[in-house]
Amino acid sequence: MEKYVNIMLDKGFKTVFGVKQVAIDFINAVLEGERQVKDLTYIDKEIQPEVIEQRTVIFDFLCEDVDGAKFIVEMQNCPQRYFFNRGFYYLCRTVSRQGETGDDWKYDLRPVYGIYLLNFSLPESTHWRTDVIMANEATGKAFGEVKLKQIYLSFDRFNLSKEECKSPLESSMYILKNMNIFDMSPFKEENEAFKRLLNVANLAALTPRERAIYDENLKNYRDWRATLEYAAEEAEEKGMKRGLEKGLEKGLEKGLEKGLEKGKAEGLAEGQRLIAINLKKQGIDIGIIAQCTGLSVEEIDKL
Repeated sequence: MEKYVNIMLDKGFKTVFGVKQVAIDFINAVLEGERQVKDLTYIDKEIQPEVIEQRTVIFDFLCEDVDGAKFIVEMQNCPQRYFFNRGFYYLCRTVSRQGETGDDWKYDLRPVYGIYLLNFSLPESTHWRTDVIMANEATGKAFGEVKLKQIYLSFDRFNLSKEECKSPLESSMYILKNMNIFDMSPFKEENEAFKRLLNVANLAALTPRERAIYDENLKNYRDWRATLEYAAEEAEEKGMKRGLEKGLEKGLEKGLEKGLEKGKAEGLAEGQRLIAINLKKQGIDIGIIAQCTGLSVEEIDKL
């Protein structure tokens, strides 16, 4: 039985997308009907920092096709506070580098795509795929030719079964999300792209050194997941305990408040009855007693 890498691991991700044709197949599945990549070149993924910012931008993969379009392909396991801003910053830096081509450059920008595979859900989206472009606010349509695009693909929100997968991207997402737990190889015989993907992702194809790195990644990933789960359980337990304490405090406070209100009301009513009884004994007109105490004539008659 064949076993495959976990795409969530650094070594698993780079084993799969480090193969050019597999990366081409995946990018074409993502951009189906929009762009067809014929060839790719992996370029230096580290952009030297500008003097002002003093920070280095590093991607998982930065590729360029024969027409000059660039593709950032990244795997992100954990949500970050400024994740969207970071991705946007990466793309803007990649766009700005195009101006380094020479003095005669006339702002002939080539498209830049950021393709982010996420092991979590975007709070701004309810779907497993989210495309972000520059658009006309009034119409919602792309403003001019798309030069900068972010594509977020959430494994956390992708819940299609094998039978429900219809497009190449849906099938690719299904394979990438589940292949480390496959007991068989779905789609492998149906499509050359899927066959290539599963062949390079086969654990048996790794060299001993690559397997050692992968196993270390897997250990770290499991430790990280266990730490996160423990932290979440502890936070939930503390939250429930604090919520219970708060609830009891609120309940006691509310009960005491209601008790005091009830006691006050009952005391006031009893005082009114005693006043009415004394006035009645003195022969005061019942109508006057009613006006003075707030009791009804019927209640006073019964006293």
